[in-house]
Amino acid sequence: MFKVVVATPDVAGERMAGPGIRAWHLAQEIGKHFPTTLVAQIEVDDARSRRPEEAGMPVLDVHSREARDVIRDAAALIGQPARGFRRMREGQRIVFDLFDPVLLELREMYGSHPSLRQRLHYVAERMRIERAIDNGDLLICATPQQRELYERGRDRLIEIPFGVEREDDAGRSPLTIGREVPLRSASDSQRSSTTGQPLIVWGGGTWEWLDPKTAVEAVVRLNRKGLPCRLLFLGRTRPNRALVDRRRENRFDMLIAAGTPWVSANDEWVPYRERLSWLRRAKIAMMLHRSTAEARYSIRTRLFDAIATATPVIATEEGFAAELVADEGLGLVVPPSDVAAVAAAIERLLRDDVFHAQCVSNLERIRPRFAWPAVVRPLIEALNRWKQDAH
Repeated sequence: MFKVVVATPDVAGERMAGPGIRAWHLAQEIGKHFPTTLVAQIEVDDARSRRPEEAGMPVLDVHSREARDVIRDAAALIGQPARGFRRMREGQRIVFDLFDPVLLELREMYGSHPSLRQRLHYVAERMRIERAIDNGDLLICATPQQRELYERGRDRLIEIPFGVEREDDAGRSPLTIGREVPLRSASDSQRSSTTGQPLIVWGGGTWEWLDPKTAVEAVVRLNRKGLPCRLLFLGRTRPNRALVDRRRENRFDMLIAAGTPWVSANDEWVPYRERLSWLRRAKIAMMLHRSTAEARYSIRTRLFDAIATATPVIATEEGFAAELVADEGLGLVVPPSDVAAVAAAIERLLRDDVFHAQCVSNLERIRPRFAWPAVVRPLIEALNRWKQDAH
């Protein structure tokens, strides 16, 4: 039997960020073709509430003995180049998912004067990626731009962007499927917050390479100008507690205070089953970044939530997300750190109903292209070839 393990060093459960979401859906799609186990960090609350029939596949904590046994016995391993993730025996196939440009993110996190510990971390991550490129039977990148980063392994690269959930899966948490969250129509032109003001949603984190400050300043400017709107950050504390940075949290608190009463943030990372519901209430999805090397090579995973809910996007120039938004008419693209341009983009999407409706229509049009079964197909084909070779 050709058994597969998908592994992530991130959290998979009721609350998930991009790496956990991606691993979950890769495992889910591969599980339709091969016996598949997901190995991830499992939070205590998720472990207590998890039931196998709800997950639809085995989900094991990365630190458990069961996980180590399953990884050793699998015919194929799929995961990011993380500590401890390696080929366990002769003949075992390994796929490294390089969708996240970690080295470029670390440069922004650690700045121009990193500590010794930070420099060592950077070197360790670089070595992991170099070993992955040299040793992987197959390598996954997420965008055409990322092929430049992994040029050395170009003969083994396949491209798998992020994906979009099917309509019948939307709003359901993979590990704790409980109450259903009512979802509004994606084409509803009257989307607004509970206050009646148009809602703008920032769906992901507020990492150093992103630009929440420009978003806040643009919303404040518009409200002072007389155009009511509200900006909501869906979550402030990342599910993976090992990555929580108190200094970043303090800066974020100050940023929210500067935008009060027009800017707010949920106290915790929004549960996976609820994130699309929030976006369906919004008129605009916002994803802004600073001008850095990271911008060119990122996939911007939260773009795909906007595609799933057909919520028009404002994105910063450069990178896969901005190019897709511009090429397909999914919203508006703005220069980096340009408050006036962001304010103008918000104003157009709020005032121009015809333009907003066209963006919604374009988002709905491209949605099937990014359905998870479609984007994972090249990986399924590779696994099928390996299975045939094994026989």
